[in-house]
Amino acid sequence: MSAGADTRVEAVAPGSWPGLAALCRLPKHFRVLVIALIVFVCGVLVSRPVPPAAAQPTSGEPAQAAHAVDDLVQPSATRDARPDIPADFTATTGAPAPVTVRTPDGLLRTVNPAGGCSAPWGEDNTPWDFGIACKAHDLGYDLLRYEERKGQPLGQDTRRALDARLARDMHAQCEANPRGSARECHVVADVYAAGAEFNSWRQRWGPPNLEPVWAWVVGFAAVAALLLARLPGGRPSRRSAPGLAGTENAERAPPKRVRRRAARAAPVAVRPDRYLTFLRLVGLALPVLGESLSTVAHWAGVDTARLAWLTWVLQAVPVFFFAGGQANLAGWRAVRERAGGFGRYLAGRTSWLLRPVLAFVLAWLVVPLPLEVLGVPRERLEEIGRLIAHPLWSLGVYLVVVAATPVMAWLHRHARLATPAVLAVAVPALDVLRTLPGWGLLGAVNVVVLALLLQQCGFLYADGVLQRLPGPVLGGAAALGALGLAWLIIVAGYSATMMAGRGGNPPTICLLALAVSQIGLAVLLRDRAAGWLDRHGPWHAVSFIRSAPMTLYLGYLAGLLVGTGVVGALSARVGLGRALAWLGQPRWLVALVLLLVPLLAAFLRFERPRRFTWPAPVESYRGRLAATLGVLYGALGVLGFVVTGFAGVPGEGWLLVLPVDPLQNLVHLLLGWYLVHTARVGTSGNRLPWLLTALACLPALLAPGFSTAGVLLHGATITVAALAAAARPRTLRVAH
Repeated sequence: MSAGADTRVEAVAPGSWPGLAALCRLPKHFRVLVIALIVFVCGVLVSRPVPPAAAQPTSGEPAQAAHAVDDLVQPSATRDARPDIPADFTATTGAPAPVTVRTPDGLLRTVNPAGGCSAPWGEDNTPWDFGIACKAHDLGYDLLRYEERKGQPLGQDTRRALDARLARDMHAQCEANPRGSARECHVVADVYAAGAEFNSWRQRWGPPNLEPVWAWVVGFAAVAALLLARLPGGRPSRRSAPGLAGTENAERAPPKRVRRRAARAAPVAVRPDRYLTFLRLVGLALPVLGESLSTVAHWAGVDTARLAWLTWVLQAVPVFFFAGGQANLAGWRAVRERAGGFGRYLAGRTSWLLRPVLAFVLAWLVVPLPLEVLGVPRERLEEIGRLIAHPLWSLGVYLVVVAATPVMAWLHRHARLATPAVLAVAVPALDVLRTLPGWGLLGAVNVVVLALLLQQCGFLYADGVLQRLPGPVLGGAAALGALGLAWLIIVAGYSATMMAGRGGNPPTICLLALAVSQIGLAVLLRDRAAGWLDRHGPWHAVSFIRSAPMTLYLGYLAGLLVGTGVVGALSARVGLGRALAWLGQPRWLVALVLLLVPLLAAFLRFERPRRFTWPAPVESYRGRLAATLGVLYGALGVLGFVVTGFAGVPGEGWLLVLPVDPLQNLVHLLLGWYLVHTARVGTSGNRLPWLLTALACLPALLAPGFSTAGVLLHGATITVAALAAAARPRTLRVAH
């Protein structure tokens, strides 16, 4: 059957979200300005480095350099800082040998002779001669780098003191050499001092190091271009929708008579399985609750090992992939029945997921900023970032599983029992191999294999195989899985916790045993739970949660953090009155609530927009390519934030064989979101999406510390994008 057969796809009305509607009504140059401001704020936040290590007691040459810094901060007319400069200073930092000059006010200033007042527009050429102040400031920064390379970094207060000394020196120069324009001189001094302080804040007051400026510039440009390209210029209409006949550079649409005939023949959408919808929500909610419980217990000083057995219930990710497998197969079969193909399925199945995840990421990139300004400890910010980001790992793996559905459905059709049997054997085999030296990456591969196995179980449920099993068989499977898990923990010595927390990732073979128990129990309780879900109240609650999951997650986190403050106050044993008074003191809790209230309101509108439909685009090679690359880079972005967190505090910094950082994660997630959208609405036949794809891959090639795998991935993507931009649109005929 031809791919030209039509169905109708949903799209989001731009005017349905008030903020987006207002942005679309602005003149074009104002829209560019707003997007540039958003990109600048996000760019500053994601480009912040790892928080510096705590200050260490200095000894030997680093202690000598620390005295030299003190001399720079408090210069005198008699003390020269050069004797305190370590002998290996030049060899360690590459800076020239310092020199000492006497300023007109009689002070001895030791400076970096090659330094100067640098600014975005070049070196200082102002008439007031701030050179000595800037060169002394540069020498202080060189000493900070020296201390870091010696493994004995100075504290953050040292850089603050150097910046304050620069501001005082500049204003003193304005008094000593006003050149007839003292007011202008003080304004320029304030600008320079503010710039230095802002950059120090952005670098978390740590040692000033060289940064990949060009990679950041290209990355920010890619983020801005992707946002501008995705931003609609106005409300789409049913007559003129992207990707349909009558639009410029659109891929060719089928004749109207073909679309009408296919639309009449299209089957009515099948009523979703309420029970599996409920299981998908449970499979996401319980692990979030488990992560929260572990984090709060750690904050309260409770030994998390005591909660290990509770994770047998809270680690419900196997149930999520099981229920998602049934939904994936149903979605793939529905697309095939309507003469669709892989591109239409993938775009439609993943767009609902990437959109709220991206909005959630953008919101939580901003949240740590007011918390840090209000003095939240660095350790608490790291915990909050890990708590927020870690549950996203299941969504990243789920994107991979969704992309593999057509292939796994073919295997299910031709080898219904052999496929899950092979996957079940592969899980313990890979679990053993990953423990060998140099084979650690197989652990991540095994997680995907286990997810595919759970999806196959969902396929069997969709065909009614599992429901036809007798109750004793299902109960026996649940009991056998629980006994197997207990044996692995007690006899084989595996960890008792099933949550991927501080104790390390749970062994995949343990998750397999847990999955057998949970799925057996879930199918056994199906009839009773389905009857309960047929009632209006329970199903109405499930429908509401399904329509706004990220909004509810955001509100849950706000309540969790406030509740943590309440528990901390009551645990101080100071009485209820003083505890309630204490709750008003931590400004960061109040600020967090004030910040999250408007975010919750915006998220609810963003996740539940007004929708309209238009005929689905023609299945094409470039549509399939856009959907595939979109899911790939969307998964890289989601999983990358699991590694680095939202507070700009990287963990290992590597996602398998790819180095990641918050900026690359944001670019990858935006690229995936944009490409999936182009495949969904049929604009992948234009050149613009492929030019933006090539642009979005450049920052990873310009960043320092790139890997061979990263170069191959992004280089191949640029090559494919260039070919797609140059090729003529071609439609596909999909075998039905």
